[in-house]
Amino acid sequence: MKRKSSNYLLPKALLIDIDDTLIGPKPGANPPSGISGDWTSSLMSILPEAGKVLGGLTAEEAGHRIKQVCTQVEWWHWSDFIKALEIDDGDFWNYAHEMESAYLDSTGTEVRDALLRLRSVGFKLYITSNNPNDGIRHKLKLGNLWEENGEQIFSRLLGVSGFRAMKWERAYWQKILQHVDLAPDEVAVIGDSLHDDFEVPHSAGIRRFFIIDRTEDRSASSDDTVTYVRNFTQIADMLTACVKPDAIPIQL
Repeated sequence: MKRKSSNYLLPKALLIDIDDTLIGPKPGANPPSGISGDWTSSLMSILPEAGKVLGGLTAEEAGHRIKQVCTQVEWWHWSDFIKALEIDDGDFWNYAHEMESAYLDSTGTEVRDALLRLRSVGFKLYITSNNPNDGIRHKLKLGNLWEENGEQIFSRLLGVSGFRAMKWERAYWQKILQHVDLAPDEVAVIGDSLHDDFEVPHSAGIRRFFIIDRTEDRSASSDDTVTYVRNFTQIADMLTACVKPDAIPIQL
C-alpha cells in the first residue's frame, strides 16, 4: 500500500456508508419469494407482505396505503408506512428481520471486530445512508453491528430524512458536518462508491477517504486523498497504529 505523506493527520470521526460497505447479500443467498428489485430497497417489497400477514389487509389495500405515503410524504421514515398499514411497530421489525436475515448480513466476518477496535481507541463512528434512521438501525441489527454490551456501536445515524438531502448531493455532506460539529478535515469517509463516498463529499471539502473493494487489490491507486482497501481490518490496522487518534501525524 502506498505510503501516506508525513503530514497526514488522523481524523476524529469516520463517516461510514452502510449498503455494500457494512451490509450486503449473503454469498449464494437469494431473496425469498415475493421480494423483488435491488436488495438495498428490499424492505419496500416486504411492506405489502407485512400489511397482509400482520395487518390482515388485501394486497390491493396494502399497496394503496404504501403508495399514499410515497406520494404524500416527501422525506418519509419507515414508521410512516407502518402507521399507514396499521400494524405494530415491533411486530413489523421482527417480521422484516426474519425475512431479510435469510439473505443479508455484514459484508465480512471482520467488520464487527474492526469497528470495535476503531471505537475503542476513540474514533467516533457515524453512519451515512440514503435510508431513514429506522431503516439503518434495522440493517445494522441484521449484521450484528448495532450494539456491544448494551451500548450502541455508532455515535449517530445520519439518515437522509433528517437532512432533506441525498448522499449524492453536496448539501447532505455539508449538513451532516454541521450536525456533528466537525470540520471537513476532521473526518474521513469510508464507503464503496467512488461517486457517493468520494467525489460528492470531496466537493464538500472532505479530504480523506477509504474505498473498500473486496473483489480486487487496488492499493496501487491509493494517494494522499483516497486509500483503497480490501476490508475493514486494513482500515483498523492503519488508523489504530497511533494510540491517540486526535489529529496526530502518522506514517501509513
